[in-house]
Amino acid sequence: MQGLAQMAIERPKLIKVLSNIQSDWSAEIAFTYHILNTFAHVFHMRQRKVLSDNEWTGWLQLMKSAFEQGKIKEYWESNLELEK
Repeated sequence: MQGLAQMAIERPKLIKVLSNIQSDWSAEIAFTYHILNTFAHVFHMRQRKVLSDNEWTGWLQLMKSAFEQGKIKEYWESNLELEK
């Protein structure tokens, strides 16, 4: 899956092969979508008690930093259609 995600980020037009969504995504949008999906997966792993407290602390710090310092918050609040 990591390889597929990397290909989709490098060439976002390939995303339409897996999902019939807009095909004019930039690499930045594709990467944002992948990061948000990863964060959601990590959160659900925490809920299922798969992550240790130490692992969760590291992920939580990364997520907070991304939202505070990066542009990911802007995308989160925009019309990025994550349900697709």
